Amino acid sequence: MKKKFALWLSVSGTILLSAVFLIGNGAAAEPASVKVHSPSFDISVIPLYVAKDKGYFAEQGLEPSFVLAAEFDFTASATGASRASAQNIPLKVVLIHTFRPAFWIYARENLSPLQLKGKKLAISSFGGLSHALARLALRKAGLDPDREVVMIAAGTTDMRFAALQSTVVEAAVLNAPGKFKAKKAGLKEVLFLGKHIYALSGGVATTAKWIQTRPEILQRFVTAALKGLKYFLANRDGSIPTMVRYMKVDAAMARELYETTIRTFTEDGMAGEDFMKSEVQLQASVLGLKDVPPFDRPFDLTFARRANQILKP
Repeated sequence: MKKKFALWLSVSGTILLSAVFLIGNGAAAEPASVKVHSPSFDISVIPLYVAKDKGYFAEQGLEPSFVLAAEFDFTASATGASRASAQNIPLKVVLIHTFRPAFWIYARENLSPLQLKGKKLAISSFGGLSHALARLALRKAGLDPDREVVMIAAGTTDMRFAALQSTVVEAAVLNAPGKFKAKKAGLKEVLFLGKHIYALSGGVATTAKWIQTRPEILQRFVTAALKGLKYFLANRDGSIPTMVRYMKVDAAMARELYETTIRTFTEDGMAGEDFMKSEVQLQASVLGLKDVPPFDRPFDLTFARRANQILKP
């Protein structure tokens, strides 16, 4: 009997707490076609589309189809997979694209991080990702975020940007699109959160069942995906057309986005123990867990290590 693990993800990429086993009859040969869940066209998933457009999956005998939801074999929602793993859903991140958060704090005036003391800072929601990231980064910068900064739940990036412009708050946590708006509006960068902390965003994840039953196909997929990541990192101009095509931005915006976020990407699809510990602590904070899960629970980088060996010149 053949078992396929089907997971349902929300539009935002957050993995829901239910998982369904679909059972079919007959032993099927390992398929060349694989379904890849890609909840958005964020830059953190672009290396997968580079691998597709450059033919790297085809080189490995694979034909990926990218889907927004439904049954899939791999997901590009590495953050969702990590969060699900913290809740004992059997998912593993097998390749890491980004290991630092692409979030910034902007203000109307030039401020150092320490000068945020006593000021109002717009976040998305209490307990949300921007809240958790801001607390971690501000603590690293020398502030007590729970006592010395007034956090204001202001909604989406656009809403946080509007709150900052309207003087409702003195500063706001913004992602890359919000950062570009703030920069054009003459607002001032206070802190790049990724300077101080780690956080998983893009990558590749699959089920523990897939790892156990289809390691050969998994290895081929990770090898192709890693090759796409390496091309993306080394070839800005060659990657811009893929960004334009899938992200629906013009070349100038794609270039600025690339240059702004490239420092958040890993060089080899892997990250060390400090990153893993930070990631599980972050997810425990977001989920309100009493106990932090083991740092290696969300990760299995065995295939990424082999892929690096395979791709050595």
